[in-house]
Amino acid sequence: MEELGESLRASVGLLWMHDFSDGSAAFDNRGGNISAVTGLDSGALDSYTDYYSARNVWLPHASKLPEGSITTSSALYPESSLKGTEFYADWLRGLNAFHAVGSAIVKQGTRDMKMSFIRPERAGRYDDTELHLLRNLMPHLRNAVVLHRELHRLRKLSVSAIAALEMVPIGVILLTRAGLLMHANRLAHELATGTGALSFGTGGTLQCARTKGTATLQRLIQDAIHPGAGSGPGCGGTIRLTGSGGRELHLLVSPLPDGFSPLGDEAPAVIFCSDPQAPTALMSGRLESLYGMTPAEARLTEALVVGHSLSEYADTRNVTINTVRSQLKAAAAKAGAKRQADLVRIVLTGPTILNSG
Repeated sequence: MEELGESLRASVGLLWMHDFSDGSAAFDNRGGNISAVTGLDSGALDSYTDYYSARNVWLPHASKLPEGSITTSSALYPESSLKGTEFYADWLRGLNAFHAVGSAIVKQGTRDMKMSFIRPERAGRYDDTELHLLRNLMPHLRNAVVLHRELHRLRKLSVSAIAALEMVPIGVILLTRAGLLMHANRLAHELATGTGALSFGTGGTLQCARTKGTATLQRLIQDAIHPGAGSGPGCGGTIRLTGSGGRELHLLVSPLPDGFSPLGDEAPAVIFCSDPQAPTALMSGRLESLYGMTPAEARLTEALVVGHSLSEYADTRNVTINTVRSQLKAAAAKAGAKRQADLVRIVLTGPTILNSG
C-alpha cells in the first residue's frame, strides 16, 4: 500500500470494509477482513470510523458502482461543492487531502471491500495512466481478497468441526494417509488411556496392548485408507481390543471421502472407539429441556437408556412398579414414542446423547 500510494502521489491509502446499510467502516482484520492503512494516525482513523464515515459525501454514489470498478472522487461528488461540506472542512482539510480514487474490490450484500487513495489538491486529479494501473491491479486484488476469505472460512470450519467432534459421545480418531494419528478427540484419548487397550506412540503410530491386535488394526487401517486395493473387503472393519484388567475397547475403522493432497495432509480414514463398560453421561437435564419431561420421567428415561429394567429402576428408587410404568408412559408420550424400545431409540439418536462440554 505504501509503494502504491507513492506511485500515485497519495498521502493517504486505505484498504477497508464499508457497509452501505449504515455507513460504517471497518479497519481491522476480524471476521476475515483485510485491512491496511497508510498516512493516517490512530486519531484520524478513529474519528473517521466513529463519525465521518457516515458523512463521507463520496460514498452514497459509490454504492452503485459494480464490483471491480475504479472511480475518482470528482465523478462521485462535484469538486466545486466539496469544500463546503463538513466532511472536507473537519476531516479532509486537516489531512491536506482533496482528490481521491477508489475501487470496489469485492461486493457482498451491503458490504464492499474497498481500496482508496487520497492526495492533496495541488497534486491534481488522477490521470488515465494512474487509473490504468489500478484497473490492471484490480483482478489480482479481487483474487487475493476472495482467497483470503475462503481460507478464513475453512479455518473457522475446521475449528467448528473439531469442537463438534468433542461433543459426540464416542471416541473419534482421524488418520493420515500413512495410517498415523492426525487428530483424536478428548474422549478417544480418555478411552485409550482408561482401558489400556490402545496407545498413541511417537510420530502418531497406533499400538495395541497385544501384538496380534496391532497387526489386525493396521490391516483394517490400510483397507480403509486404500479401499479395494487388497484382498479383503476394502472398507475397514471392526475389532475388539483387550487392555489392562480385561477392559475392552471396541473400534470401527472406516474410510472417509477421498481428496488427494500433494502434501499428504488429508484424513482418508477414521476410527470410532467406545468402551462398552463406560458410564453414560448424565442427560436428565437435557431430557427435561428438550421433551418437557419431569425430573422423575427424565431419570427413568436415562436409566432405561443405560440398560436398566423397569423393575431394577423401581427397586433403586424405592417406588412401585406401577409408578414407574406411569412415568414411562408419560415420558414416551412426550418424546413421541409408543413403546419403551422406541423411547430408548429416540433418545439414543437424538441430541440429548451429546456431551455438552
